[in-house]
Amino acid sequence: MTGYDVDVLVVGAGPVGLTAALQLARWGVSVRVVDAAPGPATTSRALGTHARSLEIYDQLGILGDIAPHGTRVNAFIRHQADRASRVDFDFGDLTTRFPYMFNVDQVITERVLRAHAGSAGVEVEWNTALESFQHDQDVVTAKLPRETVRARYLWGCDGGHSTVRKALELPLAGEAAHTWLIADATVHTDLDRDGVHWLFPAGGALMAFPFPDPGKWRLLDTTGEGEPEHPEQIARQFGAKLSQALGRETVVERPSWASKFTIQQRAVPAMHVERCFVSGDAAHVHSPASGQGLNTGIQDAYNLAWKLAMVVHGHADPVLLETYDAERVPIGQALLASTGKVMNTAMVDTTTEDTREADHGFMRRLIRSMSGLTIAYPDSPLTVPGQEPGEGPHPGQRLTQVSASDAHSPGWTALRAVLRTPAWHLLVAGRTPAAGQELPAWLAGTTISPRQLEESVWDPDGRVQDTLALTEGQWILVRPDGYLSARGAGDTSLRAALDRLTGLHTRTEQEPS
Repeated sequence: MTGYDVDVLVVGAGPVGLTAALQLARWGVSVRVVDAAPGPATTSRALGTHARSLEIYDQLGILGDIAPHGTRVNAFIRHQADRASRVDFDFGDLTTRFPYMFNVDQVITERVLRAHAGSAGVEVEWNTALESFQHDQDVVTAKLPRETVRARYLWGCDGGHSTVRKALELPLAGEAAHTWLIADATVHTDLDRDGVHWLFPAGGALMAFPFPDPGKWRLLDTTGEGEPEHPEQIARQFGAKLSQALGRETVVERPSWASKFTIQQRAVPAMHVERCFVSGDAAHVHSPASGQGLNTGIQDAYNLAWKLAMVVHGHADPVLLETYDAERVPIGQALLASTGKVMNTAMVDTTTEDTREADHGFMRRLIRSMSGLTIAYPDSPLTVPGQEPGEGPHPGQRLTQVSASDAHSPGWTALRAVLRTPAWHLLVAGRTPAAGQELPAWLAGTTISPRQLEESVWDPDGRVQDTLALTEGQWILVRPDGYLSARGAGDTSLRAALDRLTGLHTRTEQEPS
């Protein structure tokens, strides 16, 4: 098939579409991003960014531009019966550089992503709605307001009312749950600003999330009472309820933004049809109580972008794209159950010691789950099982299971820089990677050594090898999204692992452009 106008047409310029576009551009894939809106959003939406997303931002090279604009959240705090019960974030054995939640306005996240996408040559096309499209095994033909575009692939990142999902007739199965009121406002209170607060005035429950801005909070009322068109009334309502729940006068100023919404708990059974894909809210919508929407969407995009790039560049057979459904559909489905439990817990005032302790246990499990660090792909076709070490990451798990102190060692600092290169990575301890055999074009080899060698990761204190449980001659094969595909020792086992990986056999001819 010839005559494509673009490799990938991305619909939607929110954080998911921008992550998709940025990563595709970093891989050298031609991409266009269209959005029906007249310009970037200016009102606040998603706020919480979790540990796994922060790891992705680091690997994308954008974390430094986002970090100054956010604030750390270190605990859940429930206020009940004149007492405050604090559950500090503890991921247990889920080691990460980011043992907290990070609150940053989605407006800022999008601004940073747009800037990096722009520097990679991708500008958002505003006022450009996807009007319709047709697709078959060869091409996607998309009708835009002023032109018709022929794309290799169409990627719908266009939200809960997704045009792409509806046209593909992918059912968003599930149910509508509760109607909640949400508002962003300055609150005159002495509540700890490093925690998410759950409060229980008469008749319902409130949640309060701190913004980085001094005194500003996101307030959520699970009763759904109040009308966004009357901000002064909403301010008085929240002030009265907070005063009652805290037992002291609390003043809420006129909100800068307010909205009422019915929570949908729905997900699609598949995330692609032929050459068309959906990600983020286009594929799964759920309660905002645990802040999973933006994070899961970004992880969707990070999972698919490198797979599309490998197929476009002729380094993989299109069967590789089947692993997107295999890996990400279960994640969206699992979110429905976990966020449903969050809603039920958030709305219930527990009054006995037994129920409070049960809630604390649930919140500890919730903290681990919402971090995104538990996500793994042990059963993926891209995961090669083998002799697992007692220590270190296993195939299917994330590579960067490293503490903040270890992550800033010389070796880990260098390795994190290496991993920002968009490619598969072969990490070998103490010698030249795959000596005596040629590596595929899509695989970058790196030596990890206590000695300073050319084109190697210098690990003078051995922290990288210790954390990864790598000994001399052992290797780890790392996917472009930072998950282990395989590990072993010797060139023979490496070649067997490469040959086994479904969809990663280099083709003899590149797909025509």
